[in-house]
Amino acid sequence: MKIGFTRNGLTFDSKPFNPLNLSVNGHGIESTEELPKIDAFEILEKLAGARAEGATRLDQVKALQSILPK
Repeated sequence: MKIGFTRNGLTFDSKPFNPLNLSVNGHGIESTEELPKIDAFEILEKLAGARAEGATRLDQVKALQSILPK
Protein backbone atom coordinates (compact mmCIF):
# COMPACT_ATOMS: atom_id res chain seq x y z
CA MET A 1 0.00 0.00 0.00
CA LYS A 2 1.36 3.40 -0.99
CA ILE A 3 0.24 6.53 0.83
CA GLY A 4 0.73 9.81 -0.95
CA PHE A 5 0.06 13.51 -0.68
CA THR A 6 -1.02 15.43 -3.76
CA ARG A 7 -2.41 18.88 -4.39
CA ASN A 8 -5.87 17.30 -4.45
CA GLY A 9 -5.50 15.51 -1.10
CA LEU A 10 -4.54 12.14 0.27
CA THR A 11 -4.10 9.07 -1.95
CA PHE A 12 -3.84 5.34 -1.28
CA ASP A 13 -2.28 3.28 -4.05
CA SER A 14 -2.51 6.34 -6.34
CA LYS A 15 -6.30 6.56 -5.87
CA PRO A 16 -7.97 9.57 -4.19
CA PHE A 17 -9.00 8.84 -0.61
CA ASN A 18 -11.76 10.62 1.29
CA PRO A 19 -11.58 9.72 5.01
CA LEU A 20 -15.29 10.57 5.40
CA ASN A 21 -16.24 7.69 3.07
CA LEU A 22 -15.29 4.38 4.69
CA SER A 23 -16.27 0.83 3.91
CA VAL A 24 -15.33 -2.25 5.94
CA ASN A 25 -16.59 -5.75 5.11
CA GLY A 26 -19.39 -4.37 2.96
CA HIS A 27 -20.62 -1.95 5.64
CA GLY A 28 -19.81 1.70 5.28
CA ILE A 29 -20.62 5.33 5.64
CA GLU A 30 -20.56 8.04 3.03
CA SER A 31 -20.55 11.80 3.26
CA THR A 32 -21.34 14.42 0.66
CA GLU A 33 -19.41 17.12 2.51
CA GLU A 34 -16.36 18.52 0.79
CA LEU A 35 -13.07 18.09 2.58
CA PRO A 36 -11.38 21.31 3.59
CA LYS A 37 -8.46 22.28 1.39
CA ILE A 38 -5.19 21.51 3.12
CA ASP A 39 -1.55 22.13 2.35
CA ALA A 40 0.26 18.83 2.84
CA PHE A 41 3.66 20.51 3.04
CA GLU A 42 2.44 22.81 5.82
CA ILE A 43 1.24 19.81 7.83
CA LEU A 44 4.50 17.93 7.32
CA GLU A 45 6.46 21.03 8.35
CA LYS A 46 4.46 21.34 11.58
CA LEU A 47 4.87 17.64 12.36
CA ALA A 48 8.61 17.90 11.78
CA GLY A 49 8.72 20.85 14.20
CA ALA A 50 7.08 18.70 16.85
CA ARG A 51 9.95 16.23 16.57
CA ALA A 52 12.65 18.89 16.82
CA GLU A 53 15.43 18.31 19.30
CA GLY A 54 14.60 19.90 22.62
CA ALA A 55 10.86 20.10 21.93
CA THR A 56 8.90 19.63 25.14
CA ARG A 57 5.69 17.65 25.42
CA LEU A 58 3.81 20.97 25.50
CA ASP A 59 5.50 22.05 22.24
CA GLN A 60 4.47 18.76 20.64
CA VAL A 61 0.84 19.13 21.75
CA LYS A 62 0.73 22.72 20.47
CA ALA A 63 2.14 21.59 17.10
CA LEU A 64 -0.59 18.94 16.80
CA GLN A 65 -3.28 21.43 17.81
CA SER A 66 -2.10 23.84 15.12
CA ILE A 67 -2.74 21.18 12.46
CA LEU A 68 -6.34 20.47 13.47
CA PRO A 69 -8.99 22.61 11.78
CA LYS A 70 -10.80 25.00 14.06
